[in-house]
Amino acid sequence: STIFVVNGKRPIKTKIVTASGLITTHLSHAIKSQGLSPDLTYKMADEVFAWAIDFSKLQKNDKFKLIYERFYIEDTIPVGIGKIKAAYFEHNDKPFYAFNYKTDSTHKASEYYDEKANILRRQFLKMPVKFSRISSRYNLKRRIAYYGNKIRAHKGTDYAAAIGTPIEATANGTVTESRYAGGNGNYVKIRHNSTYSTQYLHMSKRAVKVGDYVKQGQTIGYIGMTGNTAGPHVCYRFWKNGQQVDPLKQKFPNSEPMNKNKVPAYKKYIAPLKIQLDSIEYPDNNILF
Repeated sequence: STIFVVNGKRPIKTKIVTASGLITTHLSHAIKSQGLSPDLTYKMADEVFAWAIDFSKLQKNDKFKLIYERFYIEDTIPVGIGKIKAAYFEHNDKPFYAFNYKTDSTHKASEYYDEKANILRRQFLKMPVKFSRISSRYNLKRRIAYYGNKIRAHKGTDYAAAIGTPIEATANGTVTESRYAGGNGNYVKIRHNSTYSTQYLHMSKRAVKVGDYVKQGQTIGYIGMTGNTAGPHVCYRFWKNGQQVDPLKQKFPNSEPMNKNKVPAYKKYIAPLKIQLDSIEYPDNNILF
């Protein structure tokens, strides 16, 4: 018998589809329970709501609705997903809308805006590690029994995660330090502008060197236990005007706002998308979970 192999391209068709989910444990579980692409988890957390929602603090009964692109071969075989065109996320009873929009052809990429035309992207990400938890907060009056209950200030915010988990730059900037140093272990420090710098301690491995320009969300290292640490985490330190401050208490401006002249066209564009989003029903919680 003879076997013939044909190498060729098959046309990909894009369909606009919808989805929704209810949170009972975590976002990835809600996505998986619906039989949806796991890529939706990362797109929501990375591209859409990274600046608006702390995904380590999702609550039971939080919920979401999506309108997004799905790719098919011959209309029936799913082969991936594209952009999330519109999204709604209700977190702790607070609603968040997001609509993907390109203001004009001169912009290289589209952005996500809310229903009032406010851009969602901010100068800094909320955290340097996805789906992590805070194991120790910034605390200048922390007392430690091991040191005789004396005050030993903790000037960072610790995010616990498995060894090897990627650590991301929370904003664009230039790497000013990348080395191993005593209690800090492997660490990276980034200068973002004349006001802000960030530092990331206890890495298992560093992924950038001094002088590198890094972009927001870029992997700069990996969770580890180097230096003085009792468990795998990154100690995230935030510097403002040369002083270490609590990053969770800082108020950062949004990125470049939409030109006021573009707002009417934007609102006209999102009007039918918002109606469609609002009409999407949530799954039956009793059946799915």
